[in-house]
Amino acid sequence: MLFHLKLYPLRALFACLILTLLALTVRHFLPSPLPIRLTIHDVKIGALAVCVVILSDGLFHGLFWLTIGDWYRGRHRESCETYRGQSLLGMLAGSLMAGVGEELIFRSLSLEWGFLIPSAIVFGLAHHLSRRLWFFTVWATWQGMLFAIALRVTGSLGVTMTAHFLHDLLGFLLIAFLLRRSDTG
Repeated sequence: MLFHLKLYPLRALFACLILTLLALTVRHFLPSPLPIRLTIHDVKIGALAVCVVILSDGLFHGLFWLTIGDWYRGRHRESCETYRGQSLLGMLAGSLMAGVGEELIFRSLSLEWGFLIPSAIVFGLAHHLSRRLWFFTVWATWQGMLFAIALRVTGSLGVTMTAHFLHDLLGFLLIAFLLRRSDTG
């Protein structure tokens, strides 16, 4: 569901606004919500965190590629097709939606594992594309756990906002590259 909202700039920006307003409303009623800050230090640590997440992506997708083989590669191509025609503005808006809206709603409400683990599961389910692409839901859930771990380790929402923004932007650029390569090859 959230993957589909990231295709088009206006949808992504509207979703970002709705997620942000919803999170800010809930945060208003919390006794001590996490501070929302974005410092240069947070950006640097977020850039480092995204490297760890991307390494995990490679291991995760590599494991599926090795164990499921051609079936997985076909489903991966199918999932990439979801983003055919996504503009650079769409990539930026979708990444902003991820870094701001999704981080505020899925991780800014508590640092407690009792919140972060169920939130990672809901995060994964909210990124579900279809039953045929179930492994991407599993992967998105794992991503939610990695962002939760980054938040717990650093205590900074700015770190996860940066990491999530960069992760999605790099992912969109990689998908665009793969689609272009498949068109010419």
